[in-house]
Amino acid sequence: MGIRAFWVAVTAGLGILVTPRTGPVPEWLRLDGRGWAALSPDAQQAYLAGFLAGGATAQALEAGAADSAGLYRALDSLSRAGFRFPYSPNVYGARVHDFYWYVDQRPQPLWYVLWEVNHRLHESPGVRQ
Repeated sequence: MGIRAFWVAVTAGLGILVTPRTGPVPEWLRLDGRGWAALSPDAQQAYLAGFLAGGATAQALEAGAADSAGLYRALDSLSRAGFRFPYSPNVYGARVHDFYWYVDQRPQPLWYVLWEVNHRLHESPGVRQ
């Protein structure tokens, strides 16, 4: 899937899952390397699990799920066919730590880092899901 299609999917998923706000950008969207480092290991794993669950839900909705039964079927099908973010929270967590090890990368938002890590994992020839 190309980068443009990915951004269309992310925008659609966020448009469906996030209600419009008139106030400031939510903290979870502004979280960067400094905020990531301030989270406890359990909070980091919870964030990653939530990110993956939200991404899977958005992907199922893009596949045409219109109700809870359709969402269940789409998620079941995607679990066999492959999610856009297919790895476990532990895999992403280790790679996020590696990414933010470099001080100059810490201002990058976490959502971007997760996309970048996922992109690199898909390009790595020896990585298995």
